[in-house]
Amino acid sequence: MFRVRQYRIWIGLLARRLWKQPAYIGLLLLIPFVGYAAGMIEREARSGAVVAICVEDSTWSEAIISMLSEQEDSVFVFDFCADRSEVERHVAGEEADCGFVLTEGIDKKVSDGKWKKSILAYETPASSITGMAKERIAGAVFRLYSEERYAEYMGQISASAAEFAMEAYERHLTDDSTFGFRYLYDDSYSRSDSDRNVGNDNLVNTAVFPVKGVFAVLIFVSGMCGMLEYEKDKNEKRFLRIVPNILTYMVNVWIATVFVSAAVLICLWISEGIRSCGDTVSAGSIFSVWNAGMWAKQIGRLVIYQCMILVYCVILKVLLRSQETIAAAIPVLTLGSLVCSPVFIRMGNYLPVFAVLEKLFPASYYLMM
Repeated sequence: MFRVRQYRIWIGLLARRLWKQPAYIGLLLLIPFVGYAAGMIEREARSGAVVAICVEDSTWSEAIISMLSEQEDSVFVFDFCADRSEVERHVAGEEADCGFVLTEGIDKKVSDGKWKKSILAYETPASSITGMAKERIAGAVFRLYSEERYAEYMGQISASAAEFAMEAYERHLTDDSTFGFRYLYDDSYSRSDSDRNVGNDNLVNTAVFPVKGVFAVLIFVSGMCGMLEYEKDKNEKRFLRIVPNILTYMVNVWIATVFVSAAVLICLWISEGIRSCGDTVSAGSIFSVWNAGMWAKQIGRLVIYQCMILVYCVILKVLLRSQETIAAAIPVLTLGSLVCSPVFIRMGNYLPVFAVLEKLFPASYYLMM
């Protein structure tokens, strides 16, 4: 009993000592400001690339506009223009990344096989999404064409068969029983099974969740700061008579991550509430964004991440023996986490070497949770 009480007092002393460290207090105060800045970056990334589009008169015009409007997401924002000159003006002024004009009577041109040059494309020199935008637009046109041909073919058999066939077509088009391609630009934690199409498991995910990534790096930094605190305790032999050095080391690292993780948890809760509210932000909607299960899940992820950092710092302790080496490694490992881990962008999708390097930093594993 005395031993337990002794350990409790010892841990309490380690925790209280952190609140007298200016650098640690600065780190805690930095969390909301860094979270806000990362949130602004994320909102800009999620606003989508603007695609100017003009759909000239045809029997498909309204259907094409409706289908493209439903497909607006974090990748594209379709700006529907009244005429061709407006599309050209938006692209020339770089108000849109690229632009398309679906010329008059496109339904007849496609049906008659004279579809070449029926869609005009404009793009800015810096545009990188023209190809994906073409796929979206071509997908809408092809769906209308296939529906029309399918109904026409089935209508040659009988009216009842055509009605049954169209019903089956519509049902299987959206029930994931056929293959499809989808570009996912979202954080993995909010991805559900409905985001996957059967036969298309290799989904492209190049965008990330900057708020969560930056917070993961800050927790990692706090753990490394705990390593430096241990070096002082070891040199002064402060707690040697109470506990072994290895236990002092582990608790120093863990305690440093606990307070930062608590601050991160609160900031994640608030930022997720603001994100889910959209334009109508209210205190009630923010506070109710997480239920008990979500709280448990987020706390569980942070506890697992703390354990990862603890193991990582034990390995670092073996590799980096002196206090000076550890202090010199902290900025290098912090920068490496920001660049190699998918905090702002998943570099592994562009350079294969980064797909290996990102596995060397604990922040990458937290972002996978």
